[in-house]
Amino acid sequence: MSYGRYLEELEVGQMFRHWPGRTITEFDDTLFSLMSMNQHPLHIDEHYASGTQHGKRLVEGPLVIGLVIGMSQADIGGRATGTLEYSDVRHLGPVFHGDTIYAESTIVDKREDGVVTVESRGLNQRGEAVLSMRRKIVIPHHA
Repeated sequence: MSYGRYLEELEVGQMFRHWPGRTITEFDDTLFSLMSMNQHPLHIDEHYASGTQHGKRLVEGPLVIGLVIGMSQADIGGRATGTLEYSDVRHLGPVFHGDTIYAESTIVDKREDGVVTVESRGLNQRGEAVLSMRRKIVIPHHA
């Protein structure tokens, strides 16, 4: 099985449902908080978080973004030579420890110079959208 696609293998409107999903554990989120130096109590302090609108800790948004991008690599970006831009990043719903994230992506633009615009969505185990974003990547022509 190939990893990613060449420019000729992508078409505007093409949609991918990435699999498998990824269940986010407390360990994943705590490690990410430490690695990114994000010490916001909403992510690391259960007592503090219990008094907030969701009543428990939230998974860090950048971790969800990273998972959605990573899930798309096998289907789309695995042959990319660069990322040019991230845009329109929207956190649409909360993500908690134990949630499983799935992703789907659509090719929204493709240029002959290899620049491809990808719109991705992250969904939880109930099919609720928790993230949407766009990114521009450079994908080579098939040699």
